[in-house]
Amino acid sequence: MAKAAPIVREATRAQSENVESIVLRLNNGRIVIPDYQRDAEQWDHRKESLFIESLLNNLTTPAFFFSENYETGSIEVVDGQQRLSTILKYAEDQFELMASSAINYFSPESVHYSGKKFSELPKTLQYVFNDYPLAIIYLPPSLELSTKLEIFRRINEGGTPFTAQDIRLSYYSESKCVYFIRIAGIYAKTPSARRMVDAAAEKGVEHPWEKHPDAWELWKDWWEGKHRAKGQTPSAMVLWYLVFLHREKLNQLISDPNSMKHLPLVFHGSTEEALDIYCAQLQFTDTQGGTPVFPTYGNGLEAEFQSFVKWVEAILRRGLPGVSVDKYKQMALLIGAAVELKMDIAQLSHDAWDAIAAFIRTPRLAGNKWLEKEGGYPESRGRWKGDRGQKAQCDMAKLLLSRIVEKYP
Repeated sequence: MAKAAPIVREATRAQSENVESIVLRLNNGRIVIPDYQRDAEQWDHRKESLFIESLLNNLTTPAFFFSENYETGSIEVVDGQQRLSTILKYAEDQFELMASSAINYFSPESVHYSGKKFSELPKTLQYVFNDYPLAIIYLPPSLELSTKLEIFRRINEGGTPFTAQDIRLSYYSESKCVYFIRIAGIYAKTPSARRMVDAAAEKGVEHPWEKHPDAWELWKDWWEGKHRAKGQTPSAMVLWYLVFLHREKLNQLISDPNSMKHLPLVFHGSTEEALDIYCAQLQFTDTQGGTPVFPTYGNGLEAEFQSFVKWVEAILRRGLPGVSVDKYKQMALLIGAAVELKMDIAQLSHDAWDAIAAFIRTPRLAGNKWLEKEGGYPESRGRWKGDRGQKAQCDMAKLLLSRIVEKYP
């Protein structure tokens, strides 16, 4: 019988470091907030002001999670990117705190910092800010990738969390293909979006929406200002579409442990793991070469995105009722099914469009109508395999759509 032992043998290290030392290391590049991570502009002016007020009043704030790279000497920010970005911006006078007339500050002494930049604070408050002790948790550097992914997901379950897509894009950012997927999710002309596009250009990846300005305007209007758009959700829609198209090859890959020996991941059955493996395989092909398992950048990926754009534009231009960004995944599967069936957008009847809208809006009800013999539309509940798993859901989406166009030619 194996001896009981924890998965991670090394202890997590915790220590306190003041703001001044962290800002110094951010500026000299020792602490890295990767440009491939989630937008650093998630917070509005109010949130930034309240967070800085917490530091100026020595109120407790959540811990930061760092990961050291012993080979390069760099320290990567795992959790706390937005807070660190806010600290750095304030330390460099890039914004002033909101005026007390527009926000409810906690301290009755807010007159001393209300409406002020860092350089305008009284010296005593500048000292408090610089001396504020940040709680830093250093993760063991020897963690397996799959363990890191699970830890990152768990520590980000509350607050303004990283999504699984945020983490996925972070880990596989060496891949041109994964970077392409990331910038395919851009829906606004913000500084952070520009940084993403510039970083992609350095990798030799063109902005995929530049050739489709009219479609991008519709895409932008659909996502902009929506809470669901936070993080990398728009890029997750593109990923779901691609995974739909290549679900058979992905299923073959994860079904044979020998075919996955080259990847630093293990498949235990979840859909999130399947998506991780898809991206890991793209990165392996991009960095190590060999025969591609899935279409790659410069070898089929752009053409698949063009098909995605064509259907996004057609759906959004029609203004189908109830097709909101909350239905992004279902819409991605519908588009994948339409592309796989080689459907002609121009030939779809009004009745077919109405049925498609109903499918995107309420897939369970549509499944009861169109897939009665098959037991309805599967609800995967996070599983990839099985009669009710995610792959089966993709297969049923294709079957359902085929029946719609058969009935409403």
